Amino acid sequence: MHFPNNVFAITLILSGLITLGIAWMVFKKTGGAVRWFGYVMVFIALWAITYGCELSSNTLQQMLFWINIEYLGIGLLPPLWAIFVIGFVGKESWLTPLTRVLIFSIGVITVLMVWTNPLHHLHYSSVAVDNSGPFPLLSHHVGIWYRIHTAYFYILLGGGLLLIASRFKKADEFIKKQNRIILIGAMIPWLVNIAYLFVIRPFGHLDLTPFAFMALSLFIAIGLLGFKLFDIVPIARGKIFDALQEGVLVLDARDRVVDINPPMRQIIGANIDQVIGKTTAHLFPGFADLNNTVCYNHENGRVAIQLEDGRYFSVTLTSLFENKTVYSGKIMLFRDITERKQTEYKLKELNQLKDRLFSIISHDLRSPLLSLMDILKMASDGMVSEHEFKSYLPTLSENIGYTSGLVENLLQWSKSQLEGTVINAIQFDIKDNAVYVLNSFGQAAADKGISLQSNIQLATIVYADMDMIQAVLRNLVSNAIKFCTAGDKIAISADIKSNIATILVADTGVGIGAENIERLFGNNNFTTRGTINEQGTGLGLLLCKDFVEKNGGTIGVESKIGEGSRFYFTLPINVVAYEF
Repeated sequence: MHFPNNVFAITLILSGLITLGIAWMVFKKTGGAVRWFGYVMVFIALWAITYGCELSSNTLQQMLFWINIEYLGIGLLPPLWAIFVIGFVGKESWLTPLTRVLIFSIGVITVLMVWTNPLHHLHYSSVAVDNSGPFPLLSHHVGIWYRIHTAYFYILLGGGLLLIASRFKKADEFIKKQNRIILIGAMIPWLVNIAYLFVIRPFGHLDLTPFAFMALSLFIAIGLLGFKLFDIVPIARGKIFDALQEGVLVLDARDRVVDINPPMRQIIGANIDQVIGKTTAHLFPGFADLNNTVCYNHENGRVAIQLEDGRYFSVTLTSLFENKTVYSGKIMLFRDITERKQTEYKLKELNQLKDRLFSIISHDLRSPLLSLMDILKMASDGMVSEHEFKSYLPTLSENIGYTSGLVENLLQWSKSQLEGTVINAIQFDIKDNAVYVLNSFGQAAADKGISLQSNIQLATIVYADMDMIQAVLRNLVSNAIKFCTAGDKIAISADIKSNIATILVADTGVGIGAENIERLFGNNNFTTRGTINEQGTGLGLLLCKDFVEKNGGTIGVESKIGEGSRFYFTLPINVVAYEF
């Protein structure tokens, strides 16, 4: 066995240790039926810890060693549960010595069957290690005794549920609160184990039943200890609530907080004396859906909220009733779903990325290539004369230039979005890069009668990824040329203030309308044709924004129709730490 190296093993072992601590407090403080619940918790913990050790093993021999210990919990847990329920419902007279022997018999035989399985293979007909998942798991085929033990397991678990349900009907209103929680909690391992038997398992072999029993033990512990049916206060109750990761608020019939657990105090950032007696409207001002559900809807429900710090929570509301009609309060369970929301947001972005890529490839990239192919095919087939073919060359050259720039931007942007971009930041002079970029567009500008100039007279040293910043400058200058006419000017300048360099690409072109400025850097494609009908995809400015922000800067634009445009972006001039 290795040190636990997966979340399932770590969760089981830590939860098992916590459960052992709670069980110890049960033994110290109580007796009678609740002491049997303490034994149940001990064997649940034993099952959880040893199964966690099994999940940390990578050889068959190690796994079988832990299974032999694990079955002390699996085999003896059902009879301990049965005795606990019998005592809990007040039927201790049933527990004669013979009854106890009968209840424990199958469980004890199961343990012996597992220990001697290599001799008869009645419990497991075969066992092997499955290495196809993220960590080794035991793969097995069941034998006849496994099925016998499963039936025994369900008979005792189901019998316990029926006893609790029968007492639930006859109990007074105070006791109904504990019974309701115990009844609901006891359904958890039942449903999870049914899913396991129907081969609904993570990675094909992972058994979630011990996780379910851990939840059951904590669920029942809250019901018994939280309502003080047994005299285990306040230590055991505190241990149980500390073990819960979800936040819990308990409200009375007037929707005032009467109890709160530590995780909930961390969620709302308040001490217990600042919460008890307050309403949810006081604790969560501005959350109309949540407060309306609490105050005006006495049915069970679920509401999603986002706090000011950006965290998302799914709030499950369970209403409590007396005599099935008299509202007596609510239990509110706050589950942090921030990670799930972030995943959903990323998936949405990826879907938008996919749609954008398909749109660009199917239209903006495909169309010029098809035009080129059509002209070349006609020339090859003799359908156009040499003179006609030469007349098409300027258009072909323009389409090829457009397609080349599009492919370069598309590759850079797609790589940045799909794989993430490694920032190779160095200190370099933006002046030299500005001159280099302007020279590369000299012919394109001359063809339209546009003058290019760099107004950066002094060395301007910035700290960034030089290739990325060159791509930004190329796109901004190319965009400026696109929207300028003969006689217009394009200039690059730079200024340094407070250790921040601001680079400006200004033109005297046609300008941009106020209604379109906000759309330039949006997530949706936005593009217009240039002064001589040049095409665009909208990718260039998205790439600029992405590259500038990844280098620790910001980008913006100022423009008016008929007065030109000023695109500016900032960069640090000192070494900085980038975070992604």
